Amino acid sequence: MGSNAGNSTGSPAAALGGRLLQLVGDRDAARFSGEISRVCTELHPAGGRPVYGDVLAWVVEATVGVVIARLGGAGPEETLILDVRVADGRYVDGEALPASERWVLRTVSAFLAEDVVAGERSLTAAEQFDIALRAEILADALIWLDFVLDVDLPDPPDMAVRPTWLSRRSRIRFRKAFGP
Repeated sequence: MGSNAGNSTGSPAAALGGRLLQLVGDRDAARFSGEISRVCTELHPAGGRPVYGDVLAWVVEATVGVVIARLGGAGPEETLILDVRVADGRYVDGEALPASERWVLRTVSAFLAEDVVAGERSLTAAEQFDIALRAEILADALIWLDFVLDVDLPDPPDMAVRPTWLSRRSRIRFRKAFGP
């Protein structure tokens, strides 16, 4: 992936991210909401709890890692691309997505495209957002990670999948593209 967001792997951020992911998988909305709120509001967590930015970086890296593991990394003259489309095949304008979904799409896309500077800039910016947007971003990122872990991805180069955080008429498409 080229990201250095992985510095939290094996850390308290990974443990908390994994616990949050388990709550998503268990559909335990009450505990999930409480944990997300706690992560987003604690500026200086006690007891070794990780800060928001570390947890978010772990979730993003895990998502990118799953996509790359399923598709393989981009080879020479290839790029991994995320396309969001409605059910009839039309592309969704990323700018039309709610802010939290747009953030997840842009950040994961940046790392998949190996634009580490843009990805890191996006992760840093998320730490400065208001608490409500921070919570929405972390929740959406976790829901997306849960989805990509569970979905059966066909062989490359094209596949269409639908994460639960997008509308029922939408889907996301991971593919390898050839050329610059």
